[in-house]
Amino acid sequence: MINSYTSISKDELYLVSRAEYEKQKLITTAFAVKLFGNSNKASSVLTSLTRKGRLLQLQRGMYLLVPIKAPNQQWSFNEFVLAALWMRGIPYYIGYFTMYNYWGFTEQIPQTIFVLNKKRSCEKVIGQVLFKAVKIDKRKYYGVQQIKIEDEQICISDKERTLVDFIYNPVGSFRSIENVLQSQIKQIDLNKFMKYLQRFPVAAVRKRAGYLLEKIGCEASALKRLRKSIAGDATYVVLDPNKKSRKGTVSKEWRIIVNR
Repeated sequence: MINSYTSISKDELYLVSRAEYEKQKLITTAFAVKLFGNSNKASSVLTSLTRKGRLLQLQRGMYLLVPIKAPNQQWSFNEFVLAALWMRGIPYYIGYFTMYNYWGFTEQIPQTIFVLNKKRSCEKVIGQVLFKAVKIDKRKYYGVQQIKIEDEQICISDKERTLVDFIYNPVGSFRSIENVLQSQIKQIDLNKFMKYLQRFPVAAVRKRAGYLLEKIGCEASALKRLRKSIAGDATYVVLDPNKKSRKGTVSKEWRIIVNR
């Protein structure tokens, strides 16, 4: 994503150059107040730099610095890095539709960066990109791996965890889950995937996954552990939750109503 910018004043240049000299990607209101010794002036400079595209506001009192030097007076930023900086200090991972594309489950290019975390649910446009924070149950926070981008450690859901999320919150028709499982089953760590499924705190997801995995020929030993995880739940759920109908054949083993 490209962010263009215009000329800046002497005070604005001072703030930006000092931040770059101190190698700070993030600028806080406290930093600006300390620099100018005046809260009104600090606020005015921060507001002006944000309006001119030299700062990107991540949250109240926290801004991302746009480098003073950039080819052709333009600067590109990485959406994953922005997500990490936005969530500074909060356990998070980039997931859902963003990771479905990243891991090749879908060719659809997401227009939103989904950031699952333990603290907040909100949306924010940063540099013309929509970021959506989704607060999740702490029991769902696992299967997170780190990748390094621009010297930042970025938390994303690993492939097996993303596949669990795909069953829980799919993109497109529900049949796409079966297609993705079919294409990915030999490309993932099956043991890890099964452990992730067993750990997921929504029994309906485990039931749907078990039914579909058995249908595509998943090995019986792996399915045995998954079957055991739903042993105490007698509730029947529909295979496709996007359809209101509860009519269809019944799988007693997985307690599934095949409503398609």
